[in-house]
Amino acid sequence: MPSGFQNDTNQLQAEMYRAVITMSNATYYPTADSNDNGGVTPNSSDSFATLPTTLAKGQARARGNMRFRNIVNRLSGLGDCQIRDITITEANGDAQATSLAFTVAYDRPALIDVSGTAVDGSTAITTTALEIRDAIARGIRDVTVSTVRVYNGTTSEDTQMSITVTTTGATATQTFGTVAVTLIDETSLFD
Repeated sequence: MPSGFQNDTNQLQAEMYRAVITMSNATYYPTADSNDNGGVTPNSSDSFATLPTTLAKGQARARGNMRFRNIVNRLSGLGDCQIRDITITEANGDAQATSLAFTVAYDRPALIDVSGTAVDGSTAITTTALEIRDAIARGIRDVTVSTVRVYNGTTSEDTQMSITVTTTGATATQTFGTVAVTLIDETSLFD
């Protein structure tokens, strides 16, 4: 090794993780009109050629989008990250997503604290993948109230509305079980 070289936890050691949220269980991710519906989606109403047909469907779409924002906030709270390669299964503005997958990349994953207990209350967090999985599950479960844009299919217009997002129909353990995270790439970056 050259003289003066040393490893530093602040040096770039990029890692990418693939996260998958499975939302096909209607008990865990309800579709009936309520503050717990909407699943998780990065798409807003105007992401589709076929828009939500009712106000209730527009509100569900907004709730799913708010949950995705909660997840992004939780992930960026762990460290500077990038969200890439989003793949989602949803047909149109009325359809709730049944699965969502994305890649989250951290340039300095060594700075992420991997300790404590996951949201399920029993899983010890010992790896970065488990910390990311926990952050996603907590983001899904975050109770949020926000004024957001909602498409009302009945009147064919957007409206600013206060929307409440509560936990989905799943327990903390069930929510944690619908999230999977795996390390897909680890690269050392050099100047």
